[in-house]
Amino acid sequence: MKTILLYALDYCEQQFFFLILLIGMRLILTRDTAIGKEASRFIKLIIYFTLAYSLMDYAETVYATLPTWNIERTILSWACYTILPLIIMFFIRMTTHIKRNTAWLYLLIGVNGLVYATTFVEPVKWLAFYFDAENDFTRGPLGFASHIVCLILIAVLFGVLLTWFKDRKHNDTFAVFFCALACVFAMAIETLTTRTGYLATTIIIGCIFYYLFLHTQVTRAETMEKELLLSDQRAAMTVSELKPRFIYDVLGNLKGLPTKDPARAEGAINDLLTYLEMNMESTDFVHPVPFIDELDRTQKYLKIEQARLPHLRVKFEIEDTDFLIPALTVQQMVENCIRHGMDNNDKGTIVIKSFGSDSGHTVIIQDNGRGFATEEAMNSENQGSRFGIANVTDRLQRMVNGDLNIVSSQDVGTTVMISIPND
Repeated sequence: MKTILLYALDYCEQQFFFLILLIGMRLILTRDTAIGKEASRFIKLIIYFTLAYSLMDYAETVYATLPTWNIERTILSWACYTILPLIIMFFIRMTTHIKRNTAWLYLLIGVNGLVYATTFVEPVKWLAFYFDAENDFTRGPLGFASHIVCLILIAVLFGVLLTWFKDRKHNDTFAVFFCALACVFAMAIETLTTRTGYLATTIIIGCIFYYLFLHTQVTRAETMEKELLLSDQRAAMTVSELKPRFIYDVLGNLKGLPTKDPARAEGAINDLLTYLEMNMESTDFVHPVPFIDELDRTQKYLKIEQARLPHLRVKFEIEDTDFLIPALTVQQMVENCIRHGMDNNDKGTIVIKSFGSDSGHTVIIQDNGRGFATEEAMNSENQGSRFGIANVTDRLQRMVNGDLNIVSSQDVGTTVMISIPND
């Protein structure tokens, strides 16, 4: 009993950091549900089998010092040669999630076990390895079968990674490639030297590395989901702020029209009703809309404004409509054009253009109004000015990765350029 305890203490001393990694990883998995059941299951299998491999490898070195224990040493060596490819197979299943066409890999692992089992059959025990009467190890012609099988499994892993690299659909290619490359170096050390345990330790470190990577991906996905939710909430608040203000502005603009021109007032009210009916189905506008829909909405808004400002001229030069844009973006910029210089401009003109290029889509809104200072508009206490520039810029950036550029000159006019890159 005392001897067993001394060997146990010696093992713990030699494998202290290795055991800390195994125990720590296992304890973490008891409380962690974020990485998924399948990945967690294979990590646990790798931990158990690697611990068993380490214990048997240590016991084999102990029995090597005892000349009469060659049978026990043979059994332990056979188990180590058989388990090692299975650990790599678990690692492949954990990192690649492949389930189909794996039967031949398990068959290969089984054949590997049978090759080393020949050591128990007297006529052919020399094929893989054997221990002589003095308990000395002798490797046979098939003694490197386990190493070859491990290299084949790692080659399969590299093949999967190459497919991932071509498809560009997996963001964990680098993490798995790093682990596989480390396994190759560990195999080289074990093959060229008489030392063992490098591959098992490398796989455990690879599991930790991959586990940390999975957690990074989970955290990033959760952060993106929260940002998307916040973005939708901000967009909803923005549009909910816009709708009552828009109705208030339109009704305020039309309040004197019924007494001056009842027919035109009636037409404007009908246009307003059409505009509101068109927007009844779109309650929040938290997602981009087709540009053609935004253009239609803007045209109906301009008809309402032209009822109040009959001198207002509008030109459309539309070449590109096949893209998405945040709702009310163009309309809000047109509102700003009218607000800054169209009221008293008998020759007021607004030009709306759209065209595409290899890099993306461009929308331009131009006017010949009195212009304004963009910095002053941004710092102004006027809510409409701030809304028209800052909020629209923010929505463009968040929804379509777009950009808003404004150039305005006093008594010359304003040009607004909206740039939206291709997907």
